[in-house]
Amino acid sequence: MNQRVTIHDVAERANVSISTVHQALNGKKGVGEDTRRRIQEIAEELGYQPNLMASSLKRKARQVAVVIPNSNYYKTVWNGIRDASTSLPNMNIKWIEMPFGEDGGQVEGRTEFRNRIDEESVDGILVTGHSDVFTQEDFDAFHARGIAVSLIGADLPGSQRLFCVQPDYTIIGQTMAELVLSHIPSYGSIALCAGNPRWAPHTRVVEGFQDFLKKNNAPNRVYIDHSWSRRPDSYASVLSMISEPDVAACCSVLSQSSVLLGQALVESGKANRVFAVGSDLSEENIAYLKEGVFNNLIQKNPYAMGYLSARNLADYLMMGRQPEPDLVMVGSEVIFRSNVSMYQDQNYRTLLR
Repeated sequence: MNQRVTIHDVAERANVSISTVHQALNGKKGVGEDTRRRIQEIAEELGYQPNLMASSLKRKARQVAVVIPNSNYYKTVWNGIRDASTSLPNMNIKWIEMPFGEDGGQVEGRTEFRNRIDEESVDGILVTGHSDVFTQEDFDAFHARGIAVSLIGADLPGSQRLFCVQPDYTIIGQTMAELVLSHIPSYGSIALCAGNPRWAPHTRVVEGFQDFLKKNNAPNRVYIDHSWSRRPDSYASVLSMISEPDVAACCSVLSQSSVLLGQALVESGKANRVFAVGSDLSEENIAYLKEGVFNNLIQKNPYAMGYLSARNLADYLMMGRQPEPDLVMVGSEVIFRSNVSMYQDQNYRTLLR
């Protein structure tokens, strides 16, 4: 059996002291960046694994506030965060869950969250980057207090966050466009549920979609609707768009509008007649996929977003490891009727990056 690699082995190979190795691998000051990088590379090459239990017990307990919506889409994000937290039993971290209700981007209970963060004296925060749960003033205050902020799902300029984990929304838009163009003639129009124009994730999917059409000289007309909630007026708008006689395909960049789009396809009589691509694996969208109303769904991998966010923040708080790059992209997937059952299995987990 191979002997366990120790900090002494790393120090000997790097020709430095044990204290220098300790400083380099734990994010402490006093080590030049070139030396730190070389020591980290040697430790990885040798397969050095620090004793997390001993290290964490020596450190002050850390507390992380998880401020994520409790909507259906984010259930899988929560699964990823909880799986990551339970996979790190030797790290001295308390995960404080602060779920909130969300409707059209309006968040309830901002003051309550700020008060709880103050009361709990948190060291880190996991929060969605597209919601209004915290203001710029809040983020400035977190940064001044040394609280590490990690964003999930969307980046937020000015948040001074430690890192962000999200899908590549531009690629998602390009994928949708490629799927559509491969199934309709050049004279067929496309109905696009484009989501909230104020939310960067939605606009980037749309930009990717339009960019793919432009690069491929596609002459297809595109109808765009910016509804993003399940209100009756939003549904009426989607139904009106999909009822245009020249529509040969349709897409939605978000889960809520996908549900509206599926309903509109059924009511308009265009289900199974036009090529349709929805977003995300809600129960309604899965049902529409199985019934053939949707040909495909795009899965943005929320489990991986939750898991990697929690894991990277824990590594930073307990080991001083900062993720590189600080914008972590997770892979997205095209779902078909033939493989959707795999995603309904509660034991299925994917960490595409």
